[in-house]
Amino acid sequence: MFARYASAVTTGTLMTLGLLFVMQLLITLQPGVQVKPRLHHYLTPFRIPIDTPVKTIQQIPPVEKLTKTELQPARPVESSNSGTIGVRMPTPTAPGGGIGVPGPALYNDGPLVALVRVAPVYPVRAISQGLEGTVVVQFDVGSNGQVANVVVVESSNRVFEKAAIQAAERFKFKPRVIDGVALETHGIQNMFRFTLDEL
Repeated sequence: MFARYASAVTTGTLMTLGLLFVMQLLITLQPGVQVKPRLHHYLTPFRIPIDTPVKTIQQIPPVEKLTKTELQPARPVESSNSGTIGVRMPTPTAPGGGIGVPGPALYNDGPLVALVRVAPVYPVRAISQGLEGTVVVQFDVGSNGQVANVVVVESSNRVFEKAAIQAAERFKFKPRVIDGVALETHGIQNMFRFTLDEL
């Protein structure tokens, strides 16, 4: 029985190969049929020129390290009422050892420090007209370091004002801290320069 299967597989394989050979021969012998050799396609690596200039927008000044107070774990304290237990929360202490106030006031005393300055987006209309200019904005910094109340103080061209306001609103600051309390700062001014050379 095994010999029958072996002879059937062998005969089938030989007949299939023979038919393929005959079909290929008939195709190539027909008049007007040209058989072209296969072309091999190779991938070429994409290279970036080394001398391509790198565009820098604006460097951010180094960020000062902020020290946070360490809280001690809460410990249970027996209350004067019998059968009840209260929890005494420790008062946070400032890094110098003095008593501090929770929240942003846990920072060390210090001046207002810019953490993030965002470069404005050059208006498309100004680029198409080849315009350059400056805008001076004024704003307040809250006790949380967020910018508020941005207004234009001086502008060489109104086309730049919206971009300058939007950039100033994205600034981030470490607030001014005095005696462990974060304070608001009012009337800060910043000048934005719009020059086509920096694009």
